[in-house]
Amino acid sequence: MKRSRSESFFYAVKPFLIYMILFTAIRSALGMLAESALTAAPDDLVLLYTEWKDAVDLLTLSVSAVCAVIPVIREGRRDILIFRHRQDRSWITGRRDSNMLIALLMIGTVSLCALINILMIGSTGSEIPMNPACVPLAAAVYGLLTPFTEEVVCRGVMWYRLRCGFASLWAAVISSALFGASHGNWRQGIYGFVMGMVFSLAYELTRQFEVPFLLHCTCNLLVLAAVTFGWTDVLKSPQWILFFAAAAAVCFAYWAKRLKETDFRFL
Repeated sequence: MKRSRSESFFYAVKPFLIYMILFTAIRSALGMLAESALTAAPDDLVLLYTEWKDAVDLLTLSVSAVCAVIPVIREGRRDILIFRHRQDRSWITGRRDSNMLIALLMIGTVSLCALINILMIGSTGSEIPMNPACVPLAAAVYGLLTPFTEEVVCRGVMWYRLRCGFASLWAAVISSALFGASHGNWRQGIYGFVMGMVFSLAYELTRQFEVPFLLHCTCNLLVLAAVTFGWTDVLKSPQWILFFAAAAAVCFAYWAKRLKETDFRFL
């Protein structure tokens, strides 16, 4: 039986809500457990914890994300597999310039990511202090684990289910709005919404889960490198801003031209 719009919406959003509730609850519980353990810990252990707090926070984030995404994968793995089996019907399949389109999508997405962060997020601080020994762990968590869990929840399951009840564009808007809202503040929220739109439309046009996943990984690693090593001071220059704006405009203009030639519709 076909679902109504409201039923389709709640059916699609349910895995996202499950993930967010579990993630928040587990992360809070682990944080309170660590704080309670420290109250009775000797000074040497407290000092060690302070020195390696970055690693503890990253491990807490990892455990919370993995535990929260497991029930979503169990419920929604069929949605990801169904969409992947329809890969041969994707817009990009069979095109002679498919490799160029993927390359331009990567360049355009990274340029857009850099531009938004420079203009909005970079204004709040150019460098985040981190224990150098924790940088590889941070790269693994923010560059692989987080993109995987978020793409499974927001694109693989939620976006696909929304797409079954709404037009592709509206599915992208709704899933991207919730994806942005989960980032915690308005700057990150706007950034998350814009990038979520790119990831959703990339998934629509390629029907390959690894495409938005790799785009997400690359953007997260770029942001991590910029805020860890203080690159934003250099990238804030007008020359770099103009470069990223031009690169994003050219890449997405090429995509828009090719979509228009084939009369592709997101609505």
